[in-house]
Amino acid sequence: MRIFILILSLFLAVVSCQTKPTIVTSETGVVGAPERLMEGSPVILDVRPPFEFNLSHVPGAINVRWEDFSSQDPNSRGVLQDDLFAIARRLSLIGIDPDSKVVILGKGSLGAGEEGRIAWTLEVLGVKNVHTALYTVARSMNPKGDEPLVKNKPMWKPVVDESLFIDSKNFKAYATHKLSPLKMTGKKKSKKAMDLPVSSLFGMNFNEAKSKVVILDVRSSAEYGINNLSKYKNVKTPVVQLEWKEFFTESNAVSKDLAKKLESKGITQDKIIMVISNHGVRSGAVTFALREMGYRQSVNFAGGYEQWK
Repeated sequence: MRIFILILSLFLAVVSCQTKPTIVTSETGVVGAPERLMEGSPVILDVRPPFEFNLSHVPGAINVRWEDFSSQDPNSRGVLQDDLFAIARRLSLIGIDPDSKVVILGKGSLGAGEEGRIAWTLEVLGVKNVHTALYTVARSMNPKGDEPLVKNKPMWKPVVDESLFIDSKNFKAYATHKLSPLKMTGKKKSKKAMDLPVSSLFGMNFNEAKSKVVILDVRSSAEYGINNLSKYKNVKTPVVQLEWKEFFTESNAVSKDLAKKLESKGITQDKIIMVISNHGVRSGAVTFALREMGYRQSVNFAGGYEQWK
């Protein structure tokens, strides 16, 4: 009898040990968090090249390029098209309106910030529920199935968030701390015709704002070493460099752990951050990331070095 009781006790001990791991597998907090991206039937955009998209993509995803919404001027490729209402009409045809949840898939650090650039574009137009993710992660989250039909949305007029971008004239004024020269109005010069920078940057006039401005160059260290704005004698605003990839995690979500690094470079939430890259793609991605991180006074110079020349 004692032997039987001993064997039974050992058996129950083994069984109880085997059941313990089920507690761990039920904890889906970290692993399951990305799955929330697909909740609520979001519109899924994929910014990879068409060839890669056609080889494999999340069912229902729509392939877009950042160039689809940008200027055709070869010297200003990063600047958005003048007719933002036309962009909104195109977005409505693929099921996007200001209330839409949009998930943008891309290659992350293997790309050039295209998904962040599209996210910035959408936020400029008033679409605020926007998320970025790595296409491989999203593909595993989304169930396989037939391609669902795209549902159009009624035409809508964009409520443009002009605080998200700055044009070449105003960027140069704040970078050099100089207003533009007087311009001709008809046949006479008029002091009232002074071509001022934006009437206010985040509620500040020119003299107040220029003391708070910092230029953030988000190109690679190699690109920055070859040429950057700090090498121009007329640029008075501080210029710092931090590559765009550092603003996103391995899964292509916005990183939340850069505050100390940014502060070490003189970038705090009370600063006005003018972000620059070659032609507004990587800088658009970083502007989107900065806003998500709480740096609300960040603007994208979409023209980039291409327009600075």
